[in-house]
Amino acid sequence: MADDKNIVVLNSGANPLVNFNFMLRVEALFDLPCKTVRAFTREMEYEIYQEGGLNDYVHMLRKPISKPFYLEVERYAGTDYVDPLPLGADLILPLILLVSRAADDFSASTRTYTFTGCTVTKKVYGELNAERSGLLTDVVTIAYRELVCLDLAFV
Repeated sequence: MADDKNIVVLNSGANPLVNFNFMLRVEALFDLPCKTVRAFTREMEYEIYQEGGLNDYVHMLRKPISKPFYLEVERYAGTDYVDPLPLGADLILPLILLVSRAADDFSASTRTYTFTGCTVTKKVYGELNAERSGLLTDVVTIAYRELVCLDLAFV
């Protein structure tokens, strides 16, 4: 057999995804330009029990989730009339983070992160400095319950 390629799953890593073309969609109504989206995680907590009588085996049992997961978004402060992420807001629809290969084209995003059960828990406003110019930013911390990552095979 001359061609041993797997035609069902092609996972060669030949086209890595760039991370600077992204957009945050809030309540399916607001598309937010963001400066950065800080690292977010999804993890499970486990309790480890040693097997009775044998010292070289352990069992891992999943524990209930004891704390929320967090996502931090640094965005530019604009002159919007409505703040799409006010402090204390419980978002009804999922928060969607779209990552695309092409700038300004998110119709066929390559990766989509969907956060459900979101609550805005903290806002930190950027520095105001009269000695140097810059864009005003604020950092929004959002607690979420579930994270789903969708990888789409658009190359």
